[in-house]
Amino acid sequence: MGAIIPGDPQPNFYVCAPIRKHHARWFSGNAAREADIGDIAPLYAEAGGEAKGRSLFTDARLEQAYLYWRSKAGTRAMPSRADIDPTEIPRLLPDVMLVECLDGRYRYRLIGTENASAQGVNATGRFLDQVLPGPDYRAHVLALYDECVAQRRPLYSECLFFAPSRREPERHTKVLFMPLSSDGERVNMVFVVQVFHYIDRATRERHFVEARPYKEIVHILV
Repeated sequence: MGAIIPGDPQPNFYVCAPIRKHHARWFSGNAAREADIGDIAPLYAEAGGEAKGRSLFTDARLEQAYLYWRSKAGTRAMPSRADIDPTEIPRLLPDVMLVECLDGRYRYRLIGTENASAQGVNATGRFLDQVLPGPDYRAHVLALYDECVAQRRPLYSECLFFAPSRREPERHTKVLFMPLSSDGERVNMVFVVQVFHYIDRATRERHFVEARPYKEIVHILV
């Protein structure tokens, strides 16, 4: 598959490349095709090893974010918020979000400029269950955070969004959730990097404005 460029028309097929078979969910349809895992699975070493081949991620920013998170964790299960230094990841900052975990709810602490623009509303300081559009998508996103927090591991997800009257996707999101902990045990914040690829330019700056039918095409617990 060729390179995917934000703002440009996208190819009408998407392939997920899971790192472990039992953590991958595969979806098929007109916007996604099934593929053989053995043909496209990346040759990653187990935790702590170096990647030997094709990356799990289909966007270089997500790859950079994951490697940064892993380097900050060191021998720990996960790094802390204090370990994340914005001056070390200037190119990622527009796509970064920091989300606080507060008594079973999640609140946006920081939202990078690209995500703030894509969302179409000012969500900083607000709880996710207050701003995520539509009950189905809201439940889906909150479940992703819950899984990342419960498992204390990064979680990678991709979704396609469709116009109600069309079967072709109009927007493609890729998001990586990475847990942070101040005590090394309990996750108290999630370091998120999310990127948007627009097939239909008219859908820019409306991610939180309009609820759209969606399909998760990649779901990988890293």
